[in-house]
Amino acid sequence: MSDRELFAPVSQLQLPAHCGPCSLSACLFVLGTTATQRQLAKAAGRPMRVFAHGIDEEGLRRAAGTYGVVSDFLLVEERRQGRSFATRLRRHLTAGNPAIMLVGDFEHWVAVIGYLRRRHRFIIVDPKDKSSVFRLWSEQTLIRRGWNVNAAAASAEPDQFFAILLARADGGLPRWQVSEAWLRLCERGSDDTAEGMANDLAEVARLASPGDHAITDGPYLAELIEEYRERILDSIIHWAQGNGARDRSDLRAFFRDYETVASATGIRVAKDCDRHYLVAQLTALLCSYWWGALF
Repeated sequence: MSDRELFAPVSQLQLPAHCGPCSLSACLFVLGTTATQRQLAKAAGRPMRVFAHGIDEEGLRRAAGTYGVVSDFLLVEERRQGRSFATRLRRHLTAGNPAIMLVGDFEHWVAVIGYLRRRHRFIIVDPKDKSSVFRLWSEQTLIRRGWNVNAAAASAEPDQFFAILLARADGGLPRWQVSEAWLRLCERGSDDTAEGMANDLAEVARLASPGDHAITDGPYLAELIEEYRERILDSIIHWAQGNGARDRSDLRAFFRDYETVASATGIRVAKDCDRHYLVAQLTALLCSYWWGALF
């Protein structure tokens, strides 16, 4: 990944046979670490062989450990214990930690990055799914998709449910979670609204980061947006007060959408970014929406 990379890869399409490292990349994003599928394939010790043979659970564990993440294997060999598997996976997810799950009769890995309690749905990132950023699976769907049948009679691998449970090795809390607010924003705007906001924020971050200075080690834009929220809102009210159809509560609700996008995408700025310039850009950007009442 380039030092100028602005996004953590929560929904990156996989390279051939890279479903394992690509799913791990999404999980590391949730935990607060940025690593691409190619970097993780290298850390697993299979930077080239992965294209033909993929990466197994031991390779994924090795790659995760390289980036400060511990792994536990969740294995259930009885199909009738599917609900037990789902319950144990859900317990791990509700603590904020992600997992990688084996599906497709041992052929494919997907990331399980959260659980929506109100909807009773598992949040899935499938690295080969070109049509959707997230999928929401019911427990029934998870059990059906998660049961792997070994068709190779010569292999000793039993039929099973299998997942790799991931957590930070330092015991720290996960850095990000895909919230219902983010899902609602994607659903409301059919991804285009969220994508447009993300592009706006990426450009703001890029312009506020001087020269070729590294971005990957800098602070998250979401942290700065939260820090300067009231200053930005005050400035917008002052300079764009001509719009009488909206009040501060409307503006605050719209601003929360930008905070949601910034948090979910993991956009960063350089350590020595120009904070005054960043605040000015955000104010100008949101002023244009405020004045035109486009939200």
